[in-house]
Amino acid sequence: MTLNQSISAFLLLFVGFSSCDREEEKIPSYLYIDQFSFSVRPGEGSANQRLSDAWLYVSNTYYGAYELPAWIPVLEEGLSDILILPGYRQNGAITNAFKYSLLNPYTTKINLEPKKTDTIRPTTSYQDGLKFSTLEDFNGNHLLSKDRDGDQETQVLLSTTQEAFEGSNSGLIELTSAHPAISAEYVIDTKIPQSGDPIILEFNYKSDIPFSIGFIAYKDAQGSQSLLNAGVLPNKDWTKLYFDFREILNNANSDFYHLAIAANFRSDTAKSVQRILIDNIKVIHR
Repeated sequence: MTLNQSISAFLLLFVGFSSCDREEEKIPSYLYIDQFSFSVRPGEGSANQRLSDAWLYVSNTYYGAYELPAWIPVLEEGLSDILILPGYRQNGAITNAFKYSLLNPYTTKINLEPKKTDTIRPTTSYQDGLKFSTLEDFNGNHLLSKDRDGDQETQVLLSTTQEAFEGSNSGLIELTSAHPAISAEYVIDTKIPQSGDPIILEFNYKSDIPFSIGFIAYKDAQGSQSLLNAGVLPNKDWTKLYFDFREILNNANSDFYHLAIAANFRSDTAKSVQRILIDNIKVIHR
């Protein structure tokens, strides 16, 4: 066989293999996943959520985590099981995505076809058997009323209906240079057992200034301990935050807890009255 014949044979073989690869290459189907819708039952508070992320499984194959809405190519075809897990951004961080494992996964079946896009509008809700040990919507009287700072002029008040996030009122804090600090505490003893599952604090807020939120832990032999470990940054628009207190409360292992909030007037800003609005506070655990 001459050199030219050898080269020609190699090229034919290469073209043959390349053709086989192209023939075997799968054409993807596509899923467009819209934002989650959320429903609640009586005793579960507001239906407002900020479920920004989804973890996708198709026929038991993991396809990754995506910020919603998302358009995702998948290599399955035919009737396929779809599993979508809802997620949130923890501690208000834009990169801190976590599965919200106290919510129900979304499941469906779709007949996937190559090149075709199927739209999914997932729904979810709280799982059965959860405890809502704190549930404060500020509609009327509220229980975030125990004063810790010694200044009766700084309290959690009720906003007007026009300022409320939803419902008739939201919680309102106003600080001035004459009354520069607030530390307020829930008045009901809340038992939260140690848990391997998340202990989630959810709430909506907008604020001129930073503030801290968390718990006061009570243990008979040791008195109280401040666990206001969640730092919240100012935001001029209403937003939803999630904090997981599992590790903090497991380490505290106290007899009971009170939700608490604290803030201080900032002299480095031009606002003479600095305001915090807060709503739909929930503490959720098993």
